[in-house]
Amino acid sequence: MAAVLAVFSGSAPLGVAIVIVILLNAAFAFVQERHAEQAVEALAAFLPTRARVARQGTTETVDVRSLVPGDVIFLTEGDRVSADARLLSGSLEVDLSTLTGESVPVLIRFDAGSTTGPLIEAADIAFSGTNVVGGDATAVVFARGMHTELGRIAALSQRVGHEESPLEKQVKRVAWLIAAVAVAMGLAFVPLGTLMAGLSLDDSVNFAIGLLVANVPEGLLPTITLALAVGVRTLARQGALVKRLSAVETLGSTSVICTDKTGTLTMNRMRTTRLWTPDGVVTFDGAVPVPAPDAPAGRTARAVVACCGAEIRISSTGAESGDPTEVALLHAALSLGAATEDADGNRVSQFPFDSELRRMSTVDRIGDTLHIHAKGAPEEIFDRCKRIAGPAGVDPAFTSSDREFTANLVRDWAREGLRVLAVAERDIGAGTPPGLTREGAESDLTLLGIAAMLDPSRPEVGVAVVLAENRADMLA
Repeated sequence: MAAVLAVFSGSAPLGVAIVIVILLNAAFAFVQERHAEQAVEALAAFLPTRARVARQGTTETVDVRSLVPGDVIFLTEGDRVSADARLLSGSLEVDLSTLTGESVPVLIRFDAGSTTGPLIEAADIAFSGTNVVGGDATAVVFARGMHTELGRIAALSQRVGHEESPLEKQVKRVAWLIAAVAVAMGLAFVPLGTLMAGLSLDDSVNFAIGLLVANVPEGLLPTITLALAVGVRTLARQGALVKRLSAVETLGSTSVICTDKTGTLTMNRMRTTRLWTPDGVVTFDGAVPVPAPDAPAGRTARAVVACCGAEIRISSTGAESGDPTEVALLHAALSLGAATEDADGNRVSQFPFDSELRRMSTVDRIGDTLHIHAKGAPEEIFDRCKRIAGPAGVDPAFTSSDREFTANLVRDWAREGLRVLAVAERDIGAGTPPGLTREGAESDLTLLGIAAMLDPSRPEVGVAVVLAENRADMLA
């Protein structure tokens, strides 16, 4: 509009200059964002384009786009899964971080048992876009493309519309303000020029148009674009990819940072630091005295070993593998003299961990007696306990004062940044009661102990937090 008015007012060179500035600014922004898009396209090249599939009795390597539900594919270490598939044989360790944020590989196997529950929690499914970090397996494809879990996530992201950044909102507000002021001045000058300055109507209109054009800040857009481009270049040198120039200013306006903790802010090396039992608190900073088998600490150690879905083992890379929380508890149990070799062999049945119930339990045979062992969030376990571990197996009632003390202990340890789990058990006799349900098994328990675990933070986290705080103070 400013260029058109400039031409009509006889300032054609000014109109041409305004158009050239606009075109240069648009071209510069387009080139910058196109570079980012090309970088994203280059990253997309890392997605699998070929898959090994069984067809007509032979193994073929085909383009992933030709996969169809019902195809049997072969997966091995180093592969990226190209479709959602259910395992038919073998087992895999899969990096699910792209889907769930899980920071450690998850073991999936074909004989996973129950197939109920949410699909994302299934223990026998390899999801598209995840990486195989160990093992070999065959699997049958049941979903591909946009019908996979990753495809559904992509579909959700496509529904998100373009949202203006704080800078874009401010620039638009300033532009409307300048336009309003310029129009008001132009309209006011026409009667002032004709009535008070003695100018002709044509001269007054031309002068008003000149005022309008003069108020247009031609250098504002290129100045903003160049400043944002410098920020993009700086971030690119540090390995950050920015697709939209305005996103740079949005980063600078950030006041709240939401980040995953495990494996991001922490080392993902969970270790048990303390264990409370009715006999007192056991610390694991140095040598730990081995308790008597019937003491609360000894019973807690055996319950931890029994009620565990992982094992301590050494992988081919020489590093321990398994769920960090489970491994931390097992190490504590070993320190207390428990044996971990035959835990699975004594297990009769299991009620796996449920994210809503926040607990798990197992039915285990110890000698001629069956025991329920449970662990989980303290408040969930406390509600199901009627007794508390006592000396020589004599378990007194879990009184209100006991409940208040343990609740305060859990609260104090949680304030220190520790992860807290409670461990409990119950003797159910020589035979499993018919129709034993989870609710029936996880009731009338005896509280054995409370374990506190620490996942140490990464060395660079402290510096990053201080830098973020300093930047926030500067912006404030």
